[in-house]
Amino acid sequence: MKNILTKIDFHYTYLILALGLVLTGHFSNLIVFTSLIIIHELGHTIVALYFKYKVERIIIYPYGGLTKIDKRINTNINNDILVAISGLLVQSIYFILVLFLYKNNVIREYIYNLFYLYHKSMLIFNIIPIIPLDGSKIVNLILSKYINYNLANKLTIVISFISIIILLYSNLFDKNYSIIMILGVLLNNIYKFYKELSFIYNRFILERYLYNFNYKKYKVINDKDKMYKNRMHYFMINNKKVEERAFLKRFFQKKY
Repeated sequence: MKNILTKIDFHYTYLILALGLVLTGHFSNLIVFTSLIIIHELGHTIVALYFKYKVERIIIYPYGGLTKIDKRINTNINNDILVAISGLLVQSIYFILVLFLYKNNVIREYIYNLFYLYHKSMLIFNIIPIIPLDGSKIVNLILSKYINYNLANKLTIVISFISIIILLYSNLFDKNYSIIMILGVLLNNIYKFYKELSFIYNRFILERYLYNFNYKKYKVINDKDKMYKNRMHYFMINNKKVEERAFLKRFFQKKY
């Protein structure tokens, strides 16, 4: 646990928000909110380590956290979904513990109300499908089960923009300086993901060439940009089926 805690970084936008809460006398709010974020991210971390993924950093933002995991793209989709939802599950367990302490008069009603408010807000916010929130990861992984990986990534970006527009025109969150800052950070993350689309996909197909992945399902395609994350492929070349590994070997040898 000590090694995990040393991986936690606080984003400058979180520090700005934290300073504002301290200066306005809302120190309890800061402690409750931060503890929920850290517990949430530890949930992702614990499950990621269980699947032997390497956790690089845990970054704390004003809207929540981001656990950066160094792993192959072509990992088991169901395992990745478990990693994505584990933060919400562990956060909920943490809140149940707080509720138990409140019922037994260990913590004051004021503190419990803060936990309830922030827990509910974080749950709702994190399931919104906006990059890099948990909701977008879950949506992307579910899409990757049924459509090609390239299209799944592009649709995730579209869904993220639509979700931000809906969020802006809804009354779900107060339109104050903090929510504007949060939306700015989210938009920046969407833009970074968009800029990295080609790199991500090239890494995806390079993994398929370098490592032996075995999937039960097969898909016949005629374009390397339409490969699925959870299937093996045959490529139709001049009316002949070419196995995925042979096609990728030919592609990378020609490229390099």
